[in-house]
Amino acid sequence: MSQNQEGDKALKEQYLQDQVEKGLDADQCAQFLLTLKPEGGDDIDNWTLNELKDAIEQFKESQKQVEEQQPNQEDQSNLQQAQPQEQQQQNQQINQQQNNAPVLINCYQIIPNELSGDNVSAKILTYKKESAGFFSSSYIVFQIETQPNGWIVFRRYSDFEWLRESLQKFYPAFIIPPIHKKRSRSFEDVYLNKRMIFLQRFLNSIFKSYELKSNIIVKNFLSMTQNNEFKKFQESITKTAPPQTIQRMFSKDGQVNCVAPNELYLYANQTQDYFQEIDGVYKKIRVLSKSLKEIQLQNSLKIYCVGEIFASLFSHLNKLNQTLPTGQAQGLAATFLNLNNTMITWGNIIGKQIEQTEEYLNSFFKYQQHYNSSIKQIYETRAVIQQDLDKFKSKLHYKKERLFQLGDISKWDLSKDNKMTQQELLQNKKIAFQHMCEQETKQEIAMEMLVGYYTNQIFSQTQQFFKHQQQELVGHFIKFCQVQAFNITDHHQLWADAITNLQNNLQQQKQMQKVVVESIA
Repeated sequence: MSQNQEGDKALKEQYLQDQVEKGLDADQCAQFLLTLKPEGGDDIDNWTLNELKDAIEQFKESQKQVEEQQPNQEDQSNLQQAQPQEQQQQNQQINQQQNNAPVLINCYQIIPNELSGDNVSAKILTYKKESAGFFSSSYIVFQIETQPNGWIVFRRYSDFEWLRESLQKFYPAFIIPPIHKKRSRSFEDVYLNKRMIFLQRFLNSIFKSYELKSNIIVKNFLSMTQNNEFKKFQESITKTAPPQTIQRMFSKDGQVNCVAPNELYLYANQTQDYFQEIDGVYKKIRVLSKSLKEIQLQNSLKIYCVGEIFASLFSHLNKLNQTLPTGQAQGLAATFLNLNNTMITWGNIIGKQIEQTEEYLNSFFKYQQHYNSSIKQIYETRAVIQQDLDKFKSKLHYKKERLFQLGDISKWDLSKDNKMTQQELLQNKKIAFQHMCEQETKQEIAMEMLVGYYTNQIFSQTQQFFKHQQQELVGHFIKFCQVQAFNITDHHQLWADAITNLQNNLQQQKQMQKVVVESIA
C-alpha cells in the first residue's frame, strides 16, 4: 500500500471513529453499507472518503425517518409515581406556600435495587485495547467490577460521559460528580492510568448518593454485559424527555418540599458567592503546585550535577593513581565515589517527591476545581428559573393592576372557591389579586415552588458535599503526610549511611597510610 493510500485510509478511519463517538450505531451502519455495496461493502478500502461520507449521511437520514414513524414512549419501568393530588389539596398547598409553610409535593419515587445498600462498591480493575473492525482501528475499554454483586462489565470512556449526561438530565437539582474531558487518544499507560483514577473518583462519588446509585441508569451501566442490549437502553434513556415539573423529579420518599425558609434563600446566595470565589483559589493552588514541582525538578537536576562533579573528580584522581608507583590517594578516590552515590540517592528521593506533588496537590485540586464547576450548575439552573419567575410575576402584576382599575370582574378569571361579592373584591386589592387570573396565579405559584425546591436542594446537596469533601480531604492528606514521613525516613537513612561511609573511608585511609609508611621504612 502506498503512502497516499495509507493516509487516505487513516482519514476514513478517523472520520468513522468521530461518527461513532457522536452516537452512530456501528453495527446497523455496517449492515446499511452492505446494502449499498453487497460485495465488499464492509471493507473500508472499497470506499473513497467522499463516498463514505455520502453513505453515512444516507444512513442517518434513513434512521431519522424510522424514528419519526415510531412513537416516543418513555421507559418509566424504574419509577413509581405518587398519586395525583385532589384540587382541594392543591388549593391548600397554595395557601401554605403563601404562608411560607412547608409544602410536600408528590414526585417519582426511586425504587431500591441491588446498589442501594451501604456495602456496595464499583471498582475499575484495568483497561484494555480493543478493535472495532470497520469503524475504528482500536479503542480502550475499562473493566468494572461491582461487589458484592459480582457484576463485571467493560465500558468505554464515551459510556461514562453518557452516564454523567443522563444523571444530569434526570437529576438537575443534584450535584453530579465531574469527569475529566478526553483531550487525547493516547494509548500510553501513564495517560490511561490517570484517566482510570479520574473515572474511579467519578464512580466513588456516585455511590455516596443514595438517589444516584439507586437509579436504573447506574444499575444497567454496571450490570448489562451485552453491548447490543446496553446500546438500546442508552438510546431509550437519551430519547426520554427530562423532568420539567416538580412532579417529574425524583426522590427517595416520593415527596419533595417546595417551600424554603428565608434563611435558606440567604444560604443559597452566600454559598453561590463562596463557590465563585474558591474557583480562583483552586487555580492558585494548582499554579503554586506546578511551580513547586518545577523547583523540585530543578533541585533534583542540580543534585545530579553535583554527583557528576564528584564522579568527575573520582575519574581524574583514579587516573592519577594508576600512574603513580606509590603514594596513591585511594582513600580520597573512595570518598569522591561515596559522595557521588550519595548525591544520586538524594536526587532520586527528590525525584519521588516530584511525582507526589503531582498526585497529591495538582491532580487532587484539579479534580476539586472540576467538582466546583458541577456544583455551580445547580445555581445556574436555579438562576434561570428565578429570572423566568421574575419576568412572569412582573407581567402578571401589571395585568392584575389593569384589570382591577377597569373594575369589570367578569374578566378577572376568578378562582372557583371565591365566595366574596363584587363590592368586597373592588374594595380590597390584595384579596382581589389572590383570586383573579386563577390559572396564571397557579402557574406563578408553581414556578415559586420550583425555585423553592431548588433552594432546598442546594442546601441539602452542598451540606453533603461539605461533609464528603472534608472526609476526602482528610483522608487524602493523611496519605500525603504519611508519604512525607517516609521521605523524611529515607532522608534520615541517606544521611546516616553517608556519615557511616565517610567515617569508614577516613579509617581505611589511615590504615592504608600506616601500611605505606611501614613499607617505605
